[in-house]
Amino acid sequence: MADVHDVAAAVLDGTGPESPMKLQKLLYYAQAWYLAEHGEPLFDARIEAWRRGPVVPDVYYRHQGQSEICAWEEGDPHRLTDRERAVVGSVVERYAHFSRHELSDMAHDEEPWRAARGELAESEPSSAPLSHEVMARYFRRLTSGGEEAIAEAVGSARLEGLDVPDDVVATMRAVAAGELTADEAIAREIEALRR
Repeated sequence: MADVHDVAAAVLDGTGPESPMKLQKLLYYAQAWYLAEHGEPLFDARIEAWRRGPVVPDVYYRHQGQSEICAWEEGDPHRLTDRERAVVGSVVERYAHFSRHELSDMAHDEEPWRAARGELAESEPSSAPLSHEVMARYFRRLTSGGEEAIAEAVGSARLEGLDVPDDVVATMRAVAAGELTADEAIAREIEALRR
């Protein structure tokens, strides 16, 4: 398992100088995608569900007060394995063009941050950890094929004690096949509820 400081150094090696907030979000995405792709954490440092999105406190308290981070002296990107470097590189390629605020908004919309915060308002502080299991499941679904994603969604609902009706599964299949847009599917379900 990599050291979070080596991962931070690798991120900055790929992006160049970044804001602390953006570095935090890129660390979150690196952890999430590594969990999704390899079924184990990239690093063992805790990620918490802070107001402005996922934050790694071990890294935060070392850059606190800085407006820009040019390099991460505490880490060495060369200590990462090829597999670890590949995921970090993929995350940098996929997310580095977003601003720190866009990344924060994206993380706020995703299940791992929302699940960790539970019923807390966005303005409330929290040190609740993001679940590795939720991150892995959520990000794995983003790359799943249609049937696999539907099976995972139905399985997750059953774990929560919910039953997914056959007509809802049929609607999900229609969306996955491109026969319906997500908006059309939602409109269809709302109309069914009104009956």
